[in-house]
Amino acid sequence: MASHARKSRGARGLAGAVRRAGRGWRRSRPFLGALITIAGGTEIAALRLSLPIHSPRTIVPPGVLIAAGIIACGLLLLFDPVQRSVYATAAVLLAISALTTSHLGGYLVGTVLGAAGGAMAFAWVPAMPPGPAQGRAAPPGFTLILGDADDRPERPDRPERLDRPERLDRPERLDRPDRRDWPVGTDRR
Repeated sequence: MASHARKSRGARGLAGAVRRAGRGWRRSRPFLGALITIAGGTEIAALRLSLPIHSPRTIVPPGVLIAAGIIACGLLLLFDPVQRSVYATAAVLLAISALTTSHLGGYLVGTVLGAAGGAMAFAWVPAMPPGPAQGRAAPPGFTLILGDADDRPERPDRPERLDRPERLDRPERLDRPDRRDWPVGTDRR
């Protein structure tokens, strides 16, 4: 059907489409961790800017620069989630450094929010696509991780495990019976 021939969805249909698109965007990045990080940076900046500047030689107090760095890390977490571990680590380190520059990091509230948001963003992992199809087996190293080590069917393209080759450096003694036939607890020398 041509695009001009489609029915109009109206405002309700458009709002639902926007909501679904926004939900997918939020799930594809550490959204909550980034928001908490931005809130911590904003709190530190607001507290630091509300206090009078004591030194006329300082153009921008270091506390405001650190708060701006925390806010920038939060925004980068939203718009570049691939590098989330770098930005989250930087946000946590900046939040800790705000303790000494911004009146205990915004009276500890900004530091706690910045560190908690950075930790949440660092711990976030993207949603995994659905597992492999039933016909395909996982790589050999992942069978224990995935939990299907016992259920894994044998692969027909692999040969059966061969028994150990006989040791050629020491001939077998013909006067001894097979070792598996010995009773338990007997001397096997």
